[in-house]
Amino acid sequence: MAGGATVVVFTTGRGSVLGCKPSPSIKVATNTETFERMREDMDLNAGRIVDGTATLEEVGREIFETILAVASGKQTVSEELDLGADEFVPWQAGTVT
Repeated sequence: MAGGATVVVFTTGRGSVLGCKPSPSIKVATNTETFERMREDMDLNAGRIVDGTATLEEVGREIFETILAVASGKQTVSEELDLGADEFVPWQAGTVT
């Protein structure tokens, strides 16, 4: 984001509830187990490539189309859940220990 990213694509294998305000964060699960366990917090399941239920090209196209949709105003799961305010703190007021 500091470099000017307007959309973040975040891959996770173990699951993360990361949000990246002020930039939308598209969360891509790298395995189906994580996607199923955290379905309510993931945007896409790239584990389908390893499972053999989708090709690299199909998932790549889905990621690309999701980026375009989010850049056009569609909310990510993080945005719908209002996550990300705590991950982006441009300065810390007061003493940090």
